[in-house]
Amino acid sequence: MKRTGLSQEALKGIACLTMLIDHMGAVLFPSVMVLRVIGRTAFPIYCFLLAEGVCRTRSPKKYALRLGIGALLSEIPFDLALFGGITLRHQSVMVTLLLGFLALEAIRALEGKGRTGLSLAGQALALWGAVAAADWLSTDYGGAGVLLIALFYFTRELPRKRLIQALGLTAWVYVFFPGRITLLGLSFPIELPALGAMLPLCFYSGRKATGSKVVQWGFYLFYPVHLMVLYLIQAA
Repeated sequence: MKRTGLSQEALKGIACLTMLIDHMGAVLFPSVMVLRVIGRTAFPIYCFLLAEGVCRTRSPKKYALRLGIGALLSEIPFDLALFGGITLRHQSVMVTLLLGFLALEAIRALEGKGRTGLSLAGQALALWGAVAAADWLSTDYGGAGVLLIALFYFTRELPRKRLIQALGLTAWVYVFFPGRITLLGLSFPIELPALGAMLPLCFYSGRKATGSKVVQWGFYLFYPVHLMVLYLIQAA
């Protein structure tokens, strides 16, 4: 029986659209906070898809290579669009995703060795190593981003997993992003609208709509390309 619901590509499309709206707000319309609010949806979807991808990929090396190429291509557009010039003080979200992927791959390798004390210690070390690296490199979302990826990975097979993920995402918001914004007279944590990501995730079917490499690379290239376009518009 064919599964209905949102495909991986549909989720990626939602993430790309909300990310574009977010960055339009950051680069072109910084006073229009509603654009940034809408954009909070994107990152949790990317974290969810990465956790799914780790479990489904047939070639972890190629997956890591795609993330690495995406990170290299994204760094200059990221710097120009969001910081106005080249800087080594901040790294793009692609680096966060790459570190999260490497941590999960190490965790999966250790899972195959059984649930021994040494294995569990190794998994914890792999995760916290990636968290520390993300914070040290000042990646977008930093170590908190790596932890969100891990949350989606470790809860993927639990009963009532979407409810648990929503609760975990709420805790993530309040622990790591206590800063608040005011919109339409309401004050709330700046990342709280990220909970909106749970709606499309609840309709995720687990299927791929296409195996096209062009589509696959298109989603990776969307990040650096849209940032460079926004920078050029802003600089014109």
